[in-house]
Amino acid sequence: MGDCSRLTCQVPTAFAVEALAVIHGLRFAFELGFQSVILEGDSRLVIHKLVTNLEDFSEISALIWEAKEFSKLFEVCRCICAARSGNMAAHAMAQDGLTRREDRFWVEEAPLLVAAVADEGRRLLDPS
Repeated sequence: MGDCSRLTCQVPTAFAVEALAVIHGLRFAFELGFQSVILEGDSRLVIHKLVTNLEDFSEISALIWEAKEFSKLFEVCRCICAARSGNMAAHAMAQDGLTRREDRFWVEEAPLLVAAVADEGRRLLDPS
């Protein structure tokens, strides 16, 4: 498992931010040598654009094209939409990245706050 938090400036829309996050995540996984990837995102629109073969003429079409090209580098690349309420660890990671104002990368380990949020999410799913 790996995660990254990248500080990116002057991105025009929230959809562009989500699409850029996909590209950064895929690039990160590729550079680490992963062959199979499960990409979770909370933007239903971006995930839909990634998994369909329809031609895209939206403002993020170039980013979607780049993400699709990156996904071809993996033996398996699944894209799934995770509800924001179930994606609190990703939100905590983004908040951590904003406070530090620098790019951060984690493999197997995450900052304490992010790990605590992820553990709490697991406890809610399996309280035993």
